[in-house]
Amino acid sequence: MSIRAIPIRLILICALLSAGAGQAAAPPTLQAMQAQSPMTAAAWQRVIQAQTAAEQANALHGFLRALATDGLRPAALTFDARDIASGRAVAPDDPALLQRPQAHEVTVAVDGRFYVFRPLSRASIEPMLRR
Repeated sequence: MSIRAIPIRLILICALLSAGAGQAAAPPTLQAMQAQSPMTAAAWQRVIQAQTAAEQANALHGFLRALATDGLRPAALTFDARDIASGRAVAPDDPALLQRPQAHEVTVAVDGRFYVFRPLSRASIEPMLRR
């Protein structure tokens, strides 16, 4: 082992120990753990991978059910929509969003996590509007 290798190993060991100590000192909150559940993550993947409007609407219903299973109430969500072309914020009840949802990007925020998707139809945003 060369003399140069010793300081590098020492630095790596110290970095690993301090990273581990930081994790032990600050455990994640219950809400953060719930927002990261595999069921919620899988449900969101189905939303963004949907190929049809019906698939996406069903996937959004599944995402909301996954959040409820994780103990999060639908009221904990915030819903933001923006026109893709202009970047202008759009109110959830704006006729432009309801008539041409494909021209918008929707962000759903839950406990500090942001989920972004492009709705394929009005049916894809209705689950967010009805909560």
